[in-house]
Amino acid sequence: MSKPRCGLLERPLAQALIAALLVFGLLAAFLLFSHRSAEAITTTASRNEVRVLATQIEGALRRIEMSIGFVRDKYIRVGLHENAGAPAWQTSLRQLELELVHLRRGFPEAVAILVTDAQGKVQASTLDEPPKWDIGDREYFRRAREDGSAALAFSEPMLNKAGTRRVVVAYEAIRSPAGAFVGVVAVALDLQRLQDLLLDVDVGRQGMVSIRRSDDSRLVLRWPEHTASQVADFTSTGPFQAIRRGETSGSARYVGVVDEVEVERSFAFQALRDYPFYVVIGRAVSEQFAPWRQTATVATLIAVATLGLLLAMQAALHRSRRLLARSQRSFDALIDSRQEATCAWRPDTTLLTCNERYAELLGAEAASLPGTRWIDSVPEAKRAEVNATIARMLQGAGTLTTDRRLRQADGHTRWLRWLDLPVFDEDGRCVEVRSIGQDITAHKEAELRLRQLALAVEQSPNTIVITDTAGRIEYVNEAFVRTTGYTADEAIGRNPRILNAGRTPAATYDDLWATLERGEVWRGEFINTRKDGGNYTELATIAPIKQADGGVSHYVAIKEDITARREAEARIRQLAYYDTLTGLPNRSLMWDHLRHAIAASERSGSGGMLLLLDLDHFKLLNDTQGHQAGDALLREVARRLRAALREEDTVARLGDDDFAIVVENLGEDRDEAIAHAEKIAEHLHRAVTAPCELGLPSGLYHVGASLGLTLFRGRTETADGLLKQAEVAVARAKDDGRNLIRFFSAAMQAVVAARAELELKLRAALAGNGFRLYYQPQLDRSGRVIGAEALIRCFDADGTMISPAAFIPLAEETGLIVPIGEWVLETACAQLRAWQREPATAGLTLSINVSARQFHQPDFVGKVAAAIERSRIRAGGLKIELTESVVLGDIETTVLRMRQIKALGVRFALDDFGTGYSSLSYLKRLPFDQLKIDQVFVRDMEKDTSSEAIVRAILAISRSLDLEVVAEGVETAAQHELLLTRGCELFQGYLFGRPVPIEDWKAG
Repeated sequence: MSKPRCGLLERPLAQALIAALLVFGLLAAFLLFSHRSAEAITTTASRNEVRVLATQIEGALRRIEMSIGFVRDKYIRVGLHENAGAPAWQTSLRQLELELVHLRRGFPEAVAILVTDAQGKVQASTLDEPPKWDIGDREYFRRAREDGSAALAFSEPMLNKAGTRRVVVAYEAIRSPAGAFVGVVAVALDLQRLQDLLLDVDVGRQGMVSIRRSDDSRLVLRWPEHTASQVADFTSTGPFQAIRRGETSGSARYVGVVDEVEVERSFAFQALRDYPFYVVIGRAVSEQFAPWRQTATVATLIAVATLGLLLAMQAALHRSRRLLARSQRSFDALIDSRQEATCAWRPDTTLLTCNERYAELLGAEAASLPGTRWIDSVPEAKRAEVNATIARMLQGAGTLTTDRRLRQADGHTRWLRWLDLPVFDEDGRCVEVRSIGQDITAHKEAELRLRQLALAVEQSPNTIVITDTAGRIEYVNEAFVRTTGYTADEAIGRNPRILNAGRTPAATYDDLWATLERGEVWRGEFINTRKDGGNYTELATIAPIKQADGGVSHYVAIKEDITARREAEARIRQLAYYDTLTGLPNRSLMWDHLRHAIAASERSGSGGMLLLLDLDHFKLLNDTQGHQAGDALLREVARRLRAALREEDTVARLGDDDFAIVVENLGEDRDEAIAHAEKIAEHLHRAVTAPCELGLPSGLYHVGASLGLTLFRGRTETADGLLKQAEVAVARAKDDGRNLIRFFSAAMQAVVAARAELELKLRAALAGNGFRLYYQPQLDRSGRVIGAEALIRCFDADGTMISPAAFIPLAEETGLIVPIGEWVLETACAQLRAWQREPATAGLTLSINVSARQFHQPDFVGKVAAAIERSRIRAGGLKIELTESVVLGDIETTVLRMRQIKALGVRFALDDFGTGYSSLSYLKRLPFDQLKIDQVFVRDMEKDTSSEAIVRAILAISRSLDLEVVAEGVETAAQHELLLTRGCELFQGYLFGRPVPIEDWKAG
């Protein structure tokens, strides 16, 4: 028997020292954690309080600002700044006073609301009687008169004119449309009212709450009202310094003086977002942490008591160990004589002794095991169960017999059956457990194999049924019960035909028994019926069970419920050929039906029709009313189309709001077929466009539909050709005004062919350098050329120029505008680089036009940056011209993208200004550098006063927004002269030069 080792940690003195260190370490950790928690909680609470207080004050100030703005605008709007003393002026003044009184009722904080003239004389007020004083001597009045600003401002705290209340005056200067100072709107705020908000904050005996100016930290209001607590220079404190750095809220700690005693306070501050004030709440640190100090005292007393109890328990444990040592020697002789594994261990499973057999079973040396915990050799998944068994034994369960699996040093496991005998001291505590173990690994492995087989059968996801040779059921597993609804007791002894409701063909059963009688395995499908009457499909494998002599004693059936699989296959077919929203055939199935109809027409000689239907303004419905309304409309249209056609006709949804109808057997005579097709198309149009209920707040929705159709007889046209013809007819219906029916004709085909030919020419020009840039000069007021606009021109293979009005819309539609625009960008940067190399042209700018489609490409910013980098130009010479179509829509994304490009140095111009939406709010937010007046206004301004007024308005707007203005399309000297007199500085047009290739360009 191996001897236990006595380590340093088993000595009583060492154990006592460890206990003391542990208790006081835990105490220190608790005190530190609780102190930090208390500090975090109080800081968070103070910041929340100051945020709420600041929000209340800010709300009051915002209401006052809105009211002052209302009064100021009203003063100017009704003309009180002029015609003083007139009867109309007196009437407007009385009306203004009534409105002031009405406003005053909503502001308990306001002592009075005043409106004065330019000398400070009160013209209207909320006072009970007209005052005999003016405010011309007030500092804030002089500041409003001399500052030149119309923004809201606030005075220093002061006494009101009556000398009864301390107030802060919120005021705004009133300025005439010409900018002249004509008076002041002032609201005197009662500081006592604002102080009532401060009284709601509990700051303790040594705390304070105050409102200060955020520009110079001057005190506006404080509670409590005394001067004993102060900081010599409040501008040096943490809150004010944080405000100066741009922070809006935070916390700080510093020392102040209260009743001539220095007191450390914790402060939370919050700046008002739109007003020059911030709020500070300070509490004495000593008062905040008083509860924590009480908690620390109690915790220390508990820790000392706990340490004393632990030391007493350690002493008692030491006595028990001495008693155990006396009985150890008598037990050693016994366990050495046993052939089984024997050991002794403490309740925490630390081994005290063991014999060689124990060590052999673990695959280790016996001398190395004492001091180790045998629970570590138990698989981790079983440790909780073993610990529970040990706990029951220690609680008085007595001797226990348990089977435990141990992991050997080489990774293998063995099963041992243990007899565990606990040994208790005189106090009833278990101090040792003595165990004898027997190796039962072989027995456990045999049990495991039998159990695995039984579980595999019972827990199989497939139904397993065993019958005798007469077909009587002897066993069913749990899957059978779940699948059929019959319990095991209901099924055993009965024939499997209880599942047969006649849906499986009789030939299937004949084949089954013929196969089994030959001793072979049968595979097939059954359509069975559950106990509740529901049907399901099973894939079954049935095999005979043969004995040693070859005779069949039983049959085993393994069956899988494949109902979901079969339903999924049906759903897949539905998804592959039918639209999920409307249930109509999709494009693939329509394609098959159309080919079949063409083939049938070839055989019968009867004509057919392909009709495409496109819902008008469907995208607008989706965007304004939501996709639910759009989906409801699609379902209703599908229902109406099905109801309006024969069962043999095909109605399909091709995608989005496009439907296709294939109708056969229109007759052999062409005129008859045309008349029949026209009648069907009109019938469908009436059915679809009838008002329908979509649950919209506006009531019934009026549907519009554009129909295009084409006829076929035999194989004169392919299915693809017919579809293209119908698409052309639909496009013509839309071009002609929508909500129309159009037959395909040869003239339409000519338009399609011309469009296709032009598209081919564009692609050839893009691949074969068929594009060129022409340059039209831009001049300033003195006639000096300051730059040019690059205009793209396209030439076909024989050198003929293609009109930009023809190819640019097609490029936009086909997406070719993106690679064309990239070519323009690269070519313009290369030309700009050539100009910047020469001193005479180094200062010229070059403008390029960028389409909305190109601008909104995800990589557009990167493409611009790469072009600038490759050409090594000064980016300030490049100007990108955008039209209003670029900026309409996602304004936030547009602003972000423009700012990213401007960060590169590139400038922006808004082209054709005045011809589109011309939103001034967009113009204010978007970082444009230049506006271009559209040539239609320049051309008509001599004879059309409206155009001339628009030009003047654009010039005025540009000056107010600090934007350059270029007048486009200047063709006559008279136009140029008129623009000069209106203040226009930059010009472009045929008067100064037509667009020319770079070879003919002259910058002079």
